[in-house]
Amino acid sequence: MFCANGLSNHTNHGHEGDEVQLIDFVDACDMGSKSVIENFELFCFYSYKEKGAMSFSVKNIIEMYDEAGLPAPELSSLRKETKACRSFRPHGIEGTLKFAKDPLRALEKKYGHMWSGAAVNVPSVAPVKGGLWLKNFAKACDIGSRTDIENFELLCYYLEKENRDDSFTIRGMLDVFEDAGLARPDRSALEKEVKKHASFRLKSFDGSVAFTPEGYRALDNRYGHLWTVPQEPVAAPVNSEVIDEAKFCGKRDGFDKLIIQINSSYRNGSFDACAAVMKRLLEASLIFAFQSNGKEKDIRDNGGTYVSFDDLVRKTNSEGSFGLSGSMLSDAAKIGDYSGQGPMYTLGANDINSVRVAYRNVLETLFSAFK
Repeated sequence: MFCANGLSNHTNHGHEGDEVQLIDFVDACDMGSKSVIENFELFCFYSYKEKGAMSFSVKNIIEMYDEAGLPAPELSSLRKETKACRSFRPHGIEGTLKFAKDPLRALEKKYGHMWSGAAVNVPSVAPVKGGLWLKNFAKACDIGSRTDIENFELLCYYLEKENRDDSFTIRGMLDVFEDAGLARPDRSALEKEVKKHASFRLKSFDGSVAFTPEGYRALDNRYGHLWTVPQEPVAAPVNSEVIDEAKFCGKRDGFDKLIIQINSSYRNGSFDACAAVMKRLLEASLIFAFQSNGKEKDIRDNGGTYVSFDDLVRKTNSEGSFGLSGSMLSDAAKIGDYSGQGPMYTLGANDINSVRVAYRNVLETLFSAFK
């Protein structure tokens, strides 16, 4: 799902209506072949273009690796790399980053064209782990009509709720006022008001403050409902494919129809059906790979019946068949778990997207093993 992966959000920097799905951005940038820090830079650029994020938390960007089907890096290691990366500079809030101008311009020149003519309907309140865009929070709280100290309190609450920040400096929060579309208040006047405000307590000698338990609880009781996860859009983008038909169709009789069904059900929002057919195609591809390599007897039981999907995956992994690594096939095979959830569980687009990259890679490897 999509959350506000940066701390702040302005108006979308692409053309209106020109949003791009994360999974399509990952494919177009070939992020599976790039380094961790290169992908971090690209994820930040995606957040900047797609959600208007102007500052980025390493902790939140890491969540995008999972959403995109890429291995999530270790937090402390990535923080060290980002500090040494010339593409970023520190933001006013501790631990957050902003793009430097020249690297951002270079990314815009190389990848900005992706936001020309795309047609994806992204919800205004993003349904990732209850994520909420700052501009939507600001609108819901009517911050334009409030005093500076009221807005300071609300913006601190937003950062703690959204990003788990638990301390705030006056200097850092002045940047957040601008990110929310507000004028920067007078620093010294705001500092005096914060010091005497009942919702805050002094946290350290550097002047940072934190919420009192009572102050945070009062805000959470009033505004916590804004993080209620909304329903995902009914349908996926009309131009989006789970499997590239031009690349994968024509490899084997019968497979083309399954591929077309997968893409059609995904575009129409029938995600449970999509997962079921994806499992069927993966199972058929594994069986045919064994057949075409003269190993069919390895996947039949004593009665001559093909082994179950789970046993087929385990057999392939244990033998290292067809050049598939254990993690690659296991990640793709998660679609089998999704398609077999309990009777009350319904799948969403993000369940499909979470395995989409691994699934494509496995199919490509299996198709190349066909003889």
